[in-house]
Amino acid sequence: MDTEAARLPASRGAATEQRLIAAAERLFAEHGVGAVSLRTVMQAAQTNVAAIHYHFGSKEGLLDAVLRSRLGQVTGERTAVLRELPGKHVTARELARAYVQPVVAVLESGGECWIRLVGQLLATGGEGLDAVAESFFERNAAFVELLDRTSPGVPRRTLDFRLSQAMTVTLDVLGDVGRIRRLHGPNAADWTAEQIVEDLVDVVASILAGPPVARRRK
Repeated sequence: MDTEAARLPASRGAATEQRLIAAAERLFAEHGVGAVSLRTVMQAAQTNVAAIHYHFGSKEGLLDAVLRSRLGQVTGERTAVLRELPGKHVTARELARAYVQPVVAVLESGGECWIRLVGQLLATGGEGLDAVAESFFERNAAFVELLDRTSPGVPRRTLDFRLSQAMTVTLDVLGDVGRIRRLHGPNAADWTAEQIVEDLVDVVASILAGPPVARRRK
């Protein structure tokens, strides 16, 4: 393949790939995947369409690369947090913090647009949802096992559902913390990110724990 992208040194090629992923992440989050053309991504990354096709093959390939670009970070962070949990007596709140904290780490490393994009895909069922869902269930097996210990007798389908709802609310809040402040009006203007995260952990804990045992449906 005698293209400019193919002739680039490896280091320049990797830099071009990262620029394209960063530009696509921001544009997809701001405008939606369907509304963003490859030419728009190319212009934002200051490269050419040939480079996009060389590195990713298609728009679908670019979206897949964007989604996978931070999944490893989330998985690594979550694995580290889970290792620190007590073996047999983990609480729903400890589990909630272990679930939320890795996404907070992505936010703090500049991944707000990535969080917002994944949240949008979940909310709309848009392009790329299959890749998100596949990764979600593959990478959360250990988490569901711990959740099962905190909720004996609860069907697996219910645990899976709770975990998916916990993911939805986590992405919705951390994907746009400023929107959360605006939603609650002037009194929320001075809410700190730390306070919002603590409240989020409480909400996720309640989702994971479910209703009291006496109220659970058979």
